[in-house]
Amino acid sequence: MPRIMLDAHVHLHPGKPPIRALREGRKRMAEMAAGVCLPVVLLAEQQGCNAFESLRARAHPTREAESLWLDNASISPLLILAGRQVVSAEGLEILAQATAAQFSDGEPAEQLLEAMTAAGAIITLPWGAGKWLGRRGRLLDRLLAADLEGALLLGDNGGRPAWWREPRLMARPVLRGSDPLPLAGEDARIGSFGSMLEGALSRERPAADLRALLRALRQPPPGFGRHVSSLRFVSHQLRMRIAA
Repeated sequence: MPRIMLDAHVHLHPGKPPIRALREGRKRMAEMAAGVCLPVVLLAEQQGCNAFESLRARAHPTREAESLWLDNASISPLLILAGRQVVSAEGLEILAQATAAQFSDGEPAEQLLEAMTAAGAIITLPWGAGKWLGRRGRLLDRLLAADLEGALLLGDNGGRPAWWREPRLMARPVLRGSDPLPLAGEDARIGSFGSMLEGALSRERPAADLRALLRALRQPPPGFGRHVSSLRFVSHQLRMRIAA
């Protein structure tokens, strides 16, 4: 069965050209695979960003609006899937992935989930430092309790330090991703942290195939890569506060 190396939380911030950042990420995944693999990235673009559209001139289209192939003669082709990161009215981050649909920040979480479900998106609620606590944590609990069909996935990222205990909610299916921050050099984390899946993705409708694989998950798939060190986590937090 083919092995898929999936970085499920990729931002393409201004700075390094997106095509170069993705090619370097593909190389990282290929090196960590230690064998044949299919590298895949799920974009999580924020408001005002649409790097996916800029990639169309450099990548091969499919029969889907939400998927592109980046080919290379010596390395496995990279599958790029469109997606958005949206912040709800309550301040909860929600990822709508493997979809070309657009969503706006500031809507109630339940309304966003309804719209994302109607668009056929893979919906992931990503971990972030302090973002699953307090009022947002209680909202997350309610949303997961109401998800009787198990349509909501959780997201872990390489920015969570190794000493930070895995949240109890991560007993559900979890997708791992690099989640590069908008800081210099962070694009080098693309492809460094993710999940491994087994399955085949067709050339013309790979997003539909991946959605089927992800919706069939009943437990967290194996992962690859490491969480950041404590020093790097603290450095990132300080740099983000200074940049703000």
